[in-house]
Amino acid sequence: MPPSPLQVGRDDARQLDLFDAPADRTPAGGMRVPAFRGVAAWLVEIDRQSRLMRPRRPLYDRFDATARLLTPARIRAGCDRAAITRLVERLRDARHPWGHDLHGLGRVWTRVELGVLITEATNRDRLLSLGRLAPRAKGPTLDPARLPDDRLEHLIQSHRDLVVVETLRAKRRRRQLAGGSG
Repeated sequence: MPPSPLQVGRDDARQLDLFDAPADRTPAGGMRVPAFRGVAAWLVEIDRQSRLMRPRRPLYDRFDATARLLTPARIRAGCDRAAITRLVERLRDARHPWGHDLHGLGRVWTRVELGVLITEATNRDRLLSLGRLAPRAKGPTLDPARLPDDRLEHLIQSHRDLVVVETLRAKRRRRQLAGGSG
């Protein structure tokens, strides 16, 4: 049995792990587009299709369909920082195509769509560089319940708004009555 097109390449074993088993999508050109499991697999498939690119409509259609499988939601779900960093570079390069490739990523999306993908990939890269998988939980701008005792004391002494200072003093009294601090 001949190897599948997904097995041909430098890192055969790694590529098999990146793709779901069935190729579930068939674009208008009739060529199958493999279902992938993440940004790294998408990059592998885009590189593979770019190497095979010839001036033929079915190849263009398959490339476009594969490229359009990348969505902001898939970028947000990515956890592989190296892949996200490569994706940011590829998308930024696609914004200014130099004309060497026969059919590149810059031809797939409009500038607006490409800008959304670049923004999402850049934000995800920064989040992963901070060691976070999810964004910081947003809370009220000043929540006295979340402040440690020393910061609470500092704000009572230095805050300009007297209404806020009174709220902080009330919180300090509640903590002292509850036995939270001496």
